[in-house]
Amino acid sequence: MSVSLKQRLRGDLALTLARTFTARAIAALGALGLMVVVGRLHGPAGVGVLALAQSFLLGAGLLSKSGMDNALMRYVGQDPDSHEVMRYFAWAVKRAMLSAFPVAFLLLLLRGYFESLFSSAGLAEMLIGVSLAVPFYVFGYLLSGFFKGVRKSATACLMENGAIALYAGGILWVGMQFAPEISESLLMVGYAYLTAAILVAFQGGLQLWLWCRKQTWYLHNAEGDVVSRSQAVEKKQFFVTSRAFFAATFAGFMQNVLAVMLAGWLLISADLGLFKTSQQIGMLIAFILLVINAIFPPRFASLYHNGNMKGLSRLARLGAALGAVVAMPLVLVCLFFPVWVLGWFGSGFEGAAPLLRIIAVAQLVNVSTGSVGFLLNMTGHERLMRNIALTCNALGLGAFFVLISMLGAVGAAMALAFVLVCQNLVALFFVWRRLGIWTLPGPNVFALLGIRPAPLS
Repeated sequence: MSVSLKQRLRGDLALTLARTFTARAIAALGALGLMVVVGRLHGPAGVGVLALAQSFLLGAGLLSKSGMDNALMRYVGQDPDSHEVMRYFAWAVKRAMLSAFPVAFLLLLLRGYFESLFSSAGLAEMLIGVSLAVPFYVFGYLLSGFFKGVRKSATACLMENGAIALYAGGILWVGMQFAPEISESLLMVGYAYLTAAILVAFQGGLQLWLWCRKQTWYLHNAEGDVVSRSQAVEKKQFFVTSRAFFAATFAGFMQNVLAVMLAGWLLISADLGLFKTSQQIGMLIAFILLVINAIFPPRFASLYHNGNMKGLSRLARLGAALGAVVAMPLVLVCLFFPVWVLGWFGSGFEGAAPLLRIIAVAQLVNVSTGSVGFLLNMTGHERLMRNIALTCNALGLGAFFVLISMLGAVGAAMALAFVLVCQNLVALFFVWRRLGIWTLPGPNVFALLGIRPAPLS
C-alpha cells in the first residue's frame, strides 16, 4: 500500500471518528438530558418510572429486531457498493415489523398489569406512548445497522435510542416553558417518546432514500455492480447470522431489560431512579466506545474477510487506546466530584454518589478493553461471543437478585459492574486465544502467563 493511500485512509478514519464522535456525543447528552428533564419534573421516583418504561421499550425492540441490525452491519459492511444491500434491508424490515406490531399491542394491552406488578405509579400512563413507539424504534435501529455497514456511522448514531431521547427531552423541555401543567404529567413523557421515535424514523428513511439516489446501481438499474447475485448472501444465511447475533443481544436484554426490571421489582421507584441515573451517567463515560463500535466493526469484517490480521490488530488496539484516553477525565470527575455531577438532576439525587463511583470504574474497564465483543462477532465467532455474553449476564442476574436484596441500590450498581467487567475480560481472553490480538493498554498479561493464541483456521 502506498504512503499516499495510507495517509488518505488515516485521514478518512479521522474524519469519520470526528463526525461520529460529535453525533454520538449529541445522542449521549440527549439521553442524559432526558433524565435531567424528568428528574427536575418528577424527582428520583419519576426517573425510576422512566427507567422501567425504557426497559420495556428496549426489550420490545431487542425481541423485534432479533439481531438483524447487526447482521445488516456485517453483510452490508462486507461490500457496501453492492446493489444487494437493499435486499438485505428489505428482509430485515419485513421480518422485524411482523414482530414489532404484535409486541407493541401486547405492551399497550398489559400496561395496567405492569404498573401493578412493579408498584410503579404512573407507569401505565407512560407506557401508552412508549408502546406505540416500538415499530418506529425498531425501524430506527435497522437503519442504524445499515448505515454502519455503508460507513455512515455518524448518521447511524442518530438513528438509535440516544437521538430519540434527545428529541423527547427537547419536546418535554419546550413543554416546561410553554405548558408546564401539561408537561408535568407522566403521560406526556410517553407521548414525547412516541413523537421523537416517529421523527427519527422519518429522518432515517429520508436519508436512506437520498443515499440510494447517489448509488451507481440505483441510477443504472444495478448495471455494472461489482458483486454478482451468486456471490450475494442467501436469505437463509442472513437470518441464521441474525439469530446468532440475537442470542448475543439477548445477553444485552438480560443486562438492560431484565436486570432493570428485577431492580424495579426489588427497589422502590426512588431508589431505582438513583440507580438508573448513575447507569446513564456511566453510559456517558462509555460513549466513546459506542462511537468506536459504530465505526470499526464493518472495518473489522472487511479486514478479516481479506485476511489482513495485522491491520485488524492495529485497528483494534487503536480503538482501545483511544477509548481509554477519552474516558479517563470523565471517570476522574465521577470519582472525585460525584455529588456535583448528580446535582444537575435536581434535589434528591445525592444518594447516588457511591453508585456512580462503582459504575464509573466498571465503565473504565469496559472502554479500555475496546471492541472485543465486535471483534469476535465480525470475525465469524459470533456464537462464542453469544455464549460468553449469555453466561456472564446470567451470572449477573443472580448477582442483581442477591446483592440488591442485601445492599439495595448499591447492590444493583455492584451487580452491573460485575457484568461489565466479567464479560469484557472473558471476551478479551478469547480475542487473544482465537485471533492473537491483545487490546487492553499495557502489557499482555495472558502472554506473560504463557497463554498462546491458537493457530488461525
